[in-house]
Amino acid sequence: MLPSIAGSAKPSYHSRAHGKAGLATPDRTGYTFSLLWSDIIGPIAMTRFALIVLLSLSVGIAATGFAAADPLVLRGEVSRGDTIVHQFEHHGTQYEFRMVPAGGGWTVWIGDPAQRDRNYVTAVTPPFRGVNPAVIQGWHFRSADNSGPNKPGNGNVNAPQKERRFAFVLDGAGYQAAREAVEILLAPDSRPAAEIKEAEIRLAKVPRANGVLWIEAMELGNLVEGEQAHIERMAFRIRLHLP
Repeated sequence: MLPSIAGSAKPSYHSRAHGKAGLATPDRTGYTFSLLWSDIIGPIAMTRFALIVLLSLSVGIAATGFAAADPLVLRGEVSRGDTIVHQFEHHGTQYEFRMVPAGGGWTVWIGDPAQRDRNYVTAVTPPFRGVNPAVIQGWHFRSADNSGPNKPGNGNVNAPQKERRFAFVLDGAGYQAAREAVEILLAPDSRPAAEIKEAEIRLAKVPRANGVLWIEAMELGNLVEGEQAHIERMAFRIRLHLP
């Protein structure tokens, strides 16, 4: 089973989550790791600790492997400005999962470790303009004027909340095909209808996998009315369904 977040049976968007770090054992639905860093960093530099965790996780999962039908389950905690990196293999292809700092939060990144300018997630996860579920920002969880939590009704923010569903392509060829199709779809006024339709068909045919990220706990910062909130710390669980 996935390790629970100590001190919070029902994590809140605005509570600080506390946990311990370590390599979790596989469950029957997939393989998990824990990157809960609170209360253990001490004087160790964050970059050095992240490297140690990465090496431990790579060895642990590589030794076990996972069947194609099993989802890959990852769980971790990240603080503002930190990057989480985890490499995995599927059908002989190397992939890298990353939580990359972006604005007041993070972007979910999956792709080829040798081509970090190509995010396989944003290539096929709509919407391609505006608020994207793979880009998690602090202001998504606050009212439009940052005077309180984001709630239904006047003054709310139309953004995904604690569940973020996304897709990702499986290789560089899929990334290129998706990118070319999306470029056409983002500028429909200057193109004939037949070209738009063909781009839609090509995009739909690009092979892809699916994932979902659940935010289990979150601490927001800069809760000042009229300004923009950011995420100080976030605990998450992510499940990748690979073909």
